[in-house]
Amino acid sequence: MILFDSSVIIDARDADSPWHEWAEEEISKAVGGEGAAVNTVVISEASVRAKNPDTVPQMLLDFGMTLTPLPISAAIPAARAFSIYLNRLKAAGKKADGRTPLPDFLIGAHAHAERMTLVTRDPDRVAAYFPKVNLIIPSQKN
Repeated sequence: MILFDSSVIIDARDADSPWHEWAEEEISKAVGGEGAAVNTVVISEASVRAKNPDTVPQMLLDFGMTLTPLPISAAIPAARAFSIYLNRLKAAGKKADGRTPLPDFLIGAHAHAERMTLVTRDPDRVAAYFPKVNLIIPSQKN
């Protein structure tokens, strides 16, 4: 099963996104192959700016994706990685910005805990804090 990050789901539903075609292709490949999944965090993030948030889970099912809960086994690795992240910010004299990235750590920890490949266009945190996670990213950033 291949896990999809929120950014990819948002790009897939937004025909104006520069990553729209890439996102749709990756979802299609996964659905036709190993399987495509999103977790509770991704569903939540993808619902934030949706015209009708109540339709997001059905849209994902229509894409052929599996909706999966966040596993308990991801909680502690996410917390550890997030703590390291915050300590690094503090050591650099910085504070967390208004968009606290804990959801990114939960998604990365899920992929790590269940040894899933993660499709994302925001690979930096996952690569830094969960280096064993196999990532699929766009070949070039737009």
